[in-house]
Amino acid sequence: MTKSRGVLLVLILAGALWAISLASWQAGVSGDTLGPAGVADVTEDASSQASPVATACVAIIAVTGLLSAMLGKIGRFVVLGFASLAAVGYGVTALQSVSAPGATAWPIVGLCAAAIALIVIVYVAFSSASWTNSNRYARTAEAGGEEFDSAVTWDALSRGDDPDSAAGGADDESK
Repeated sequence: MTKSRGVLLVLILAGALWAISLASWQAGVSGDTLGPAGVADVTEDASSQASPVATACVAIIAVTGLLSAMLGKIGRFVVLGFASLAAVGYGVTALQSVSAPGATAWPIVGLCAAAIALIVIVYVAFSSASWTNSNRYARTAEAGGEEFDSAVTWDALSRGDDPDSAAGGADDESK
């Protein structure tokens, strides 16, 4: 699996979990919310029953998916570990919502989606070990053979190397 496909897969999972969390997980219950006790209600709309915990878990999965593209091997394992914990948190929220009064079928869909997301995130984490970091600028200043290569010389100047001193020291012999 390539880096771009892994990141895209995690972002698609986050989008799917977010779409599931937007659905009404409770029907006909206006005073009961799916969030934890003590969390303020964001909206006054009784039909809006999105769990703030599930929404936060989705945001964590999306951000860690993007971060995994920018970090090295150990960093990818750490952030994708956080993404897997967020998928577990989403699943626990869905599991608690199944037993809530007036629960619809959406918490069961959310629980299944969280299980799939957990499996895929763990797969992406382990396959990310084979991702290579970009070595686009890691060329040496020597050209192949004795011919002049302007691109290699320019790259050497960009790195701060002096291509004249590496060329054999023609100026050193004349002094």
